[in-house]
Amino acid sequence: MSEQHFSEVDTSLGVLVRRGGEVVAALGLAADAAVQASLVSAMHLAPDRSLFEAHLPDGPVVGVALHAHDTEIAIVRPTGTEGRTLLDFVVAVPFAFDILEQILNDPYQGITVADHTGTIRYISPVHEKFLGLSYGGGIGKSAEEAIPNSRLRAVIESGKAEIGKPQSFGEGVTRVVNRRPIRKDGRIVGAVGQVMFRDAEAVSQMAAEMNQLRSQLEFYRRELDGLRETREATAELVGDSQAMQRLRHEVATVARLDVPVLILGESGTGKELVARAIHKLGRGAHEMVSLNLAALPASLIESELFGHTAGAFTGSAKQGRAGKFEMANEGTLFLDEVGDIPMDVQIKLLRVLEERVVERLGSHAGKKMTFRLVSATHRDIDELIESGAFRHDLFYRISGVTLRVPPLRQRLEDIPALLAHFVKAFCDRNGLPVPKVEPGVARYLADQPWPGNLRQLRHRIEEALVFSSHELLTLEAFTRNDAARGQPMVIGSSPGLRPPPAAPAAPRLKDHERAAARRVLEECGGNKKRAAEQLGISRSYLYKLLG
Repeated sequence: MSEQHFSEVDTSLGVLVRRGGEVVAALGLAADAAVQASLVSAMHLAPDRSLFEAHLPDGPVVGVALHAHDTEIAIVRPTGTEGRTLLDFVVAVPFAFDILEQILNDPYQGITVADHTGTIRYISPVHEKFLGLSYGGGIGKSAEEAIPNSRLRAVIESGKAEIGKPQSFGEGVTRVVNRRPIRKDGRIVGAVGQVMFRDAEAVSQMAAEMNQLRSQLEFYRRELDGLRETREATAELVGDSQAMQRLRHEVATVARLDVPVLILGESGTGKELVARAIHKLGRGAHEMVSLNLAALPASLIESELFGHTAGAFTGSAKQGRAGKFEMANEGTLFLDEVGDIPMDVQIKLLRVLEERVVERLGSHAGKKMTFRLVSATHRDIDELIESGAFRHDLFYRISGVTLRVPPLRQRLEDIPALLAHFVKAFCDRNGLPVPKVEPGVARYLADQPWPGNLRQLRHRIEEALVFSSHELLTLEAFTRNDAARGQPMVIGSSPGLRPPPAAPAAPRLKDHERAAARRVLEECGGNKKRAAEQLGISRSYLYKLLG
């Protein structure tokens, strides 16, 4: 190619040849006399460097200088353009060659370069020593011939990098290897491999530490998910009193175990809320089926529990119906007021809990069932057992774990939180703005007796919300019926202004029945069975009167 043709074709490259200090050839960028002068000056300023930088009228260039006797050759091209990062790096960093030298001689990392045919073009000295090769002994060989189990050719063919892969070099020697394809002008021209020469024990220790960190991360992730799940499932168990904190902890502990749970507590304490929390944490992906045994006639309890076939009894569904046991399969069966279950049904329930097989009424074919049983009662279960009203063996079947829900009087410090909870729930349900609460309301509520526990508290709060403005829940809204309840009225918010106590309300019929039942029980020496017979009532009704 002539000098003129070279200059016309590629003006992005320049070649300057000098012999004995005289220019004998100048091609491309170096054809201009002013450029030649700048290149010569730059070469003189940095005689000890193979690469140099020069500032030309059209911008800076980077060049490489070759010296042979009295002949100097400089090849230059502009800097700062795409694909020229290496030259820019070498020019910008005075100790660039020292960095490259250190990388190629790193005792902890070997480097191998293969071309697009998989032929070795370079192996760093430390890698040659590791492989037992003489200096340059691997060059020209195939990658597989020079390096045991090499995958450089596979990376060249696939074009996909392999990072952090173990490679066996024989005799139990394994190292961590990175392999990357090298592209030029959109095609793969070769591949470079990097081998970590840390000893195997150090690599194993690093891997063990990474696995330990992964395990810890997974543990904390599970713990966080568990805490979030527990908080959501127990959100209805409102209050931060010691009693409620203990109850939430017990619920979270028991919920994931396959054991029956018996929940004890006075009426209105929130036993069903506890049952729902246990279900959500334990078998939340399935159904929770509830049955209040005290709300059903004794004759219907068996049908509700076991279901029935078509025409099993008068009034039964024509198609038959599944019972609560079947409906709760894989989920949770919640039996509320289990203390009221009739004795004949207790026997059948015991058999189901022992065998986990359910037969519908009118059928002789049993179905295998699996469910979580949660029971609850406000009755004194020990007295029921002592009186013969509840089977001792059934008690042990339903009470693998017993949880006790505290009455409101034992956690009055939770009233502010309960007040806020019930106010928000009522307003959300009715699409109302949440009002502010007048000072003194929580203290007033804490001073009241709560025989009906949470159920009674919720009713009082919702009733007060009805008679308050949307902006403020007032103390007056709570005290409006105090006189009718036999309590002293609070006038305004001043505790000192109270009218004389109202006359006590007339005794109700239920009060007379309760007094009579207690008198007869005392006459019978505490024998509830005999007292019920003398009163002409069932023992279950006697227990209701005494409860």
